Amino acid sequence: MWQEIAIILIGIATVAYVAWKVYEAAAASRRGETTCPGCNQCAPSKKKPVVKKEKNCCS
Repeated sequence: MWQEIAIILIGIATVAYVAWKVYEAAAASRRGETTCPGCNQCAPSKKKPVVKKEKNCCS
């Protein structure tokens, strides 16, 4: 019985965490903020177009 309760609590925590991250990303895009971590591989972080199409952190 206690194992089922633990799994349910972990599931609820996981769903809540994912929902919070989706909300943060949506709120940031509405405010015009970027969600790019600043890896210097994409156009928003360099302020110019990317010539090479290698690992793009913002795609």
